[in-house]
Amino acid sequence: MAYLARMRVHRFLSPGWVDAAMALRDELASTAPDPVHTARVNLVVTGTPFGSGEFRASIDTEAGGPLPVPGELDNPDATVILDYESALAAFVTDDPDIVALGFLTGALQVDGDLALVLILFGEGMTDAQAAFARHAQTRMRAITILGEN
Repeated sequence: MAYLARMRVHRFLSPGWVDAAMALRDELASTAPDPVHTARVNLVVTGTPFGSGEFRASIDTEAGGPLPVPGELDNPDATVILDYESALAAFVTDDPDIVALGFLTGALQVDGDLALVLILFGEGMTDAQAAFARHAQTRMRAITILGEN
């Protein structure tokens, strides 16, 4: 508990949050289970309250596991475009209702291999992958100021 009290928290996708998330990714990389499928996915988060209002990141399961890093990949399998609230729900708070609403309203769109994106975000995960995802999300929540995003 003392560890959590000493951690700095930041608004989701702020520069401080990105730095803390990259440190967390580096820490967790060696414990990530092997992917069920390889995936190269670009993420575009719109409506961010920082910088240009858009945050671009990528996930390459062969080059570092299932956690996103800033920047884009050439020739991805898919590009996921989602608004800030849907991204927060997908990566931090694990709120499937907000993610589903994003799909229904067009706030979350997939250009490319939708089946691969669904696998990457939870469908068909092994028990080890699901446990890792829950642990990573718990750790992401611990570095995120919630309620002011």
